[in-house]
Amino acid sequence: MANIMVNEACNLRCPYCFAEEFVNKAPKEMTLEDFKKALEFVLSDDSDRQVGIIGGEPLLYTHLDKAMRMALSHPRSEFVMIYTNAVELDRMASDILEAKKFRMLVNCNSPEDMGEKAFEKMRQNLLAFYHDHYGAGRFRLSINMYKPDFDYSYVIPLVHELGLDVIRLSISVPQKGELGGMTPLEYFRLMKPNAIKFVGDMIRNGVITGFDCNFIPDCVFTDEEREGMMSAKDVLYNALSDRFSETFWPRVIYSELNNCTPVIDILPDLQAIRCFGLSEYTKQDIRNFSNINELRNYYIRTVDVKACGVWTQEQCAGCYAREIGDCSGGCLLFKAKLLADKY
Repeated sequence: MANIMVNEACNLRCPYCFAEEFVNKAPKEMTLEDFKKALEFVLSDDSDRQVGIIGGEPLLYTHLDKAMRMALSHPRSEFVMIYTNAVELDRMASDILEAKKFRMLVNCNSPEDMGEKAFEKMRQNLLAFYHDHYGAGRFRLSINMYKPDFDYSYVIPLVHELGLDVIRLSISVPQKGELGGMTPLEYFRLMKPNAIKFVGDMIRNGVITGFDCNFIPDCVFTDEEREGMMSAKDVLYNALSDRFSETFWPRVIYSELNNCTPVIDILPDLQAIRCFGLSEYTKQDIRNFSNINELRNYYIRTVDVKACGVWTQEQCAGCYAREIGDCSGGCLLFKAKLLADKY
């Protein structure tokens, strides 16, 4: 998939911000003309039918309604997904919120992190979207677990109020991949207990957890932990397989796929990056490529394939899953400097 970064301004200061290199530094906005170029590039072939709109906080984008209508009316777009904190969702026009193609992934921080006032406004906006704009099934919450003792208790009332059945979890990687002397596997072992507890608590509340990137590598789990989560997944699959596609299941409850693939983000100046974690090393002008698939293959060839040949800890040196590209070791950000130095 590919995302269009329409602006760099944000109304929050998330402690784990993955776009920290850009957000609120010297905030830029994408012109509407360049948005059209980026949109045509994302939809330039049949490899992408979903358009992602990101920021900053995209709801602050000056041309948001015009850009959204342009994307929603495009004949090749299947869905238009906005990645937002939803604090300013009430600024968006009703016809956009009610469009069949419109989707939202809501970055749902705790009241402690975003402030009580902003949290309550987000909550009220989501309830209005759900009840007043026929939002059921067209949005999900995304939770970023950025510390081992992360308190996610605020999530549970929301999933009941909003009728959610799936939630997205990301094990956030510290900015610039700095782990204070830990190896990546040690970091994921530290984060694992709370992540497992989150998955269990969500199941008890009728919610399936889907994993974002930064998957916990398979080797971090014990056999008992792995078997327990797979058993839970089997039960849910047997009960709910008709509601979700086959591509949905391998990265829910317990992620069986631990490889990282390019998520292309197009910046306001039409420079693309493979992902925010590798933004320092992977900038390319989209105007130098004929279509999105050509750019994706460029990143696979110059980053992903080469990443299989480097590792960040000795435990990964002889790992077959790494060698064949089935495991990224948690996040390619940890390998960024090794890749830059080696190649």
